[in-house]
Amino acid sequence: MNILIVDDAAETRAYLKFMVSKIGWKVFEASNGTTACEVIRSEKIEVLLTDWMMPEMDGIELIQWIRERSAGNYIYTILLTSRDRESDLVTGLSSGADDFLTKPVIANILYARLQVAQRIQKLHQELTSQQQLLLESHELISAAYSHVKSDLEHAAHVQRSLLPKSGNNMDEISTAWFYRPAMGISGDHLNMYPINGDKLVFYLLDVSGHGVTAALRSAAISQLLHPVSGLLGDIDDIGPARVLDRLNSHLVRDNADIDYLATIVLGIFDPATGNLRLAIAGHPPAILLNATGEMEELPVSGLPLGIDSGASYQDNEAAMLSGTTLILHSDGIPDCENKQGHKYGLQALRECLSQNIELNSDSLVAKVESELENWRGEADITDDQSLLLIRYEAEK
Repeated sequence: MNILIVDDAAETRAYLKFMVSKIGWKVFEASNGTTACEVIRSEKIEVLLTDWMMPEMDGIELIQWIRERSAGNYIYTILLTSRDRESDLVTGLSSGADDFLTKPVIANILYARLQVAQRIQKLHQELTSQQQLLLESHELISAAYSHVKSDLEHAAHVQRSLLPKSGNNMDEISTAWFYRPAMGISGDHLNMYPINGDKLVFYLLDVSGHGVTAALRSAAISQLLHPVSGLLGDIDDIGPARVLDRLNSHLVRDNADIDYLATIVLGIFDPATGNLRLAIAGHPPAILLNATGEMEELPVSGLPLGIDSGASYQDNEAAMLSGTTLILHSDGIPDCENKQGHKYGLQALRECLSQNIELNSDSLVAKVESELENWRGEADITDDQSLLLIRYEAEK
């Protein structure tokens, strides 16, 4: 340990140096506070043993200077004085001193106080080392977080780029959607494709869970539902339900531990006839809304995908008259909670849709999204939210 002894009496410094040197400490000396400051600036002092009454700068002023300076190492300070009143003790400790010794100094008491100083310095150094490690760990974590955040932002951008374009997909059909992940990237996905020139295939998919894992599974399933995969190639002949049978068999083989499930609405619409066929696997019912605001729900026809290889699905068929709107949504919309923990609910969604049916496709979707945001307020989004709207306007 490095100790600085400060006293204007040379004999006192010599006596203290002799006693401290016996325990193997390195001793520095100063005759007043001003000289002590110079030593502290040039040497790594760990313990200060200073007299109170000195010319130029006394012990109290020296300790205050030490406490006010911004230095990396802590100096344990012991104030020496012949004063022994309680008020003197309070003054000394209030100045920033760690300990107090009265003159004349007794060797055993001095050694005991220096042992305390050594323990305190050791603890302080350990704490400083731990703080440094924490700081370095924090910097590493911050750098890793920034990297992951950047990757997630890029992944979210890629995921959004795979979503369909809203607008008039065909002369008689307009579409719109909204899509809001709970964690930047989503386990929900939706898409639509024209097939056989004049028919529209569409789906809305929801994979259980949130974040990266759900998003990767959703992306993998979406690739299976892309026309180039071949799974949708004969949907016009066999119907959506048979496609879901195939998709379910494929997912069950890869999901032996049943560590996820997927719900979906898959459909095909023929604008030439107004014929709609769709199959629903564990997903919220599809909503048919006519031009006057009257509503019909197409029921669920089977279990979620990826659970039971023996699950079967049924086609629902409906005739869409001109002005009819089909709405598909994930359960993140009715399950959206506000700050009070209350859910938005299916009834509120139905009312919002039917009361604003006169709006065009984009405006109606924007209205639902706005009402949902007003309901949620400052509460966090706890589940991915997605909605797909398909409106049919037959040529006159």
